[in-house]
Amino acid sequence: MRRIRRFNLRRWGILAASVAVLTALGIGHKAGVFETPDRFLPQTLAYAQEAAPAPIETPTHVDSGVTLDLSTVTWEGHTAYALLPDGRRAKLSLDWEIQKTIENSLSEHPVPHGGGVAIEPHTGRILAIVSASNDKPHIEDYAVRALAPSASTFKLVTAAALLEKGSVDPQARVCYSGGQSMLTESDVRGNPQSDRTCATLEQAIGHSINAVMARLAYQHLGREDLERIALKFAFNREIPTEFVTDVSHAEFVDDDIERAKTAAGFWHVNLSPMHGALIAAAIENHGVMMTPTIIDEITDASGQTVYTAKPRPWLVSMSPASADTLAKLGENTTREGTARSMFSGRKGWRPGVRVGGKTGTLSNKRPLYTFNWFIGWGDDSKGRIAVSALVVNTEKWWIKGSHVAARAMKTYFSR
Repeated sequence: MRRIRRFNLRRWGILAASVAVLTALGIGHKAGVFETPDRFLPQTLAYAQEAAPAPIETPTHVDSGVTLDLSTVTWEGHTAYALLPDGRRAKLSLDWEIQKTIENSLSEHPVPHGGGVAIEPHTGRILAIVSASNDKPHIEDYAVRALAPSASTFKLVTAAALLEKGSVDPQARVCYSGGQSMLTESDVRGNPQSDRTCATLEQAIGHSINAVMARLAYQHLGREDLERIALKFAFNREIPTEFVTDVSHAEFVDDDIERAKTAAGFWHVNLSPMHGALIAAAIENHGVMMTPTIIDEITDASGQTVYTAKPRPWLVSMSPASADTLAKLGENTTREGTARSMFSGRKGWRPGVRVGGKTGTLSNKRPLYTFNWFIGWGDDSKGRIAVSALVVNTEKWWIKGSHVAARAMKTYFSR
């Protein structure tokens, strides 16, 4: 409990600092300091101030009844354990090879911050959870912190909403212009005179085409549609983990243009690597998000087993048909899209592996950070896995999220 209080105090401190910065920006905005003021800044300020007082709560609906301190994890050979405060011992679900692969990926070229999580989609068992923080301030347990924008990974959630609503043909072509690094109102609404390039929803996911995703959201999804699908994918709600995990917040404003930008991955949504893995797992698991578990069994002081984990569904994120379609569409990302360089060759992998996913990249100016994501899934006749990897980079960088995820998947699919 002391650690949870310290964790909450740290989170309050970070949130308070964030609100202070945003408040300062608001003052500057009112004073006309900025040359290109953001008319949505007041809403962002209000959202941050509303979210700040809410501390992380200890999950009370996890079967094991245990809140685990991740810093107490130890390894005996290739098996992970944790000693519980009451003297009992927990055997964990962590896979030594995948855990070490992600650890090595994030430490060979130390990154400012980063995290990687691997999950068994059909059971919810956590196969790896790794955090890295080498910049100041140091942030513990970065893999469970929702401090990064979700960036274009949120396109998967938007695509899920479009598929569930049934108003979009995944192979229908949408013509567009612009939108590569930013979205204007014309990019979102469309301009028949300049919209010369055309792409399908599949290509928009694989190549992360902002204008197409924003246009489809603008035309077909209202605020309630996005809020509903976000809840189904575990945004704005506590994740029932056996350790303290941040809530990932998603805000959808009333303005249709700004909301369409959010649907395409431009701000207003944050995400933790832990949550990213759950999203990927739900898509791979035919739309069902399983309750994530890290404890396989608990033994008492005499060595007798007193608890054994059982897979338990948590959320129905989307229908099986829509999930299977989205999983297929996401293969474009690894086959010819934004992650093809890391996944297209697959040297050393088992034959017949199917891999899909989504990249995401978004930058802050102060501090100068680039948040680089990959969340994805893979399966063959022998197994299934979901992986989420976030690498926070500066101007000088060595790896991206897709590097970390590809190495973790190769470890899984090469044995």
